[in-house]
Amino acid sequence: MTCGQEEAFGPVCFIKRVDDFEEGLALMNHNPYANGSCVFTESGYYSREFARRTHAGMVGINVGIPVPVSFFPFAGHKDSFFGDNHVFGKDGFQFFTETKCVTTRWFTEADKKQKFVSTWEGTVNR
Repeated sequence: MTCGQEEAFGPVCFIKRVDDFEEGLALMNHNPYANGSCVFTESGYYSREFARRTHAGMVGINVGIPVPVSFFPFAGHKDSFFGDNHVFGKDGFQFFTETKCVTTRWFTEADKKQKFVSTWEGTVNR
């Protein structure tokens, strides 16, 4: 479907089934857009491989939407890149540099046993 080939913003989730990690990564990296990507895994190996090999500028490991808070640079790549510089932060001065912002979350054994998964990860006091 064309929705999986275009860049979409908002509360949208596109799911494409693939046979393995390599096929999924190749499918993602073949897309002309590279704003953000994420993977859910318990494997440290695959999380490191994903962070290293994905073409996206904002990378989430066990984080559904890898949108950084204001003190991280906006780091979209490929056709997701806008203007001469990234939006703000030190990337505005590193014109020829492609950086990645990797956000990870790991679950404890107690977390894995829960039937309800909270979207609150607890790093900021409410």
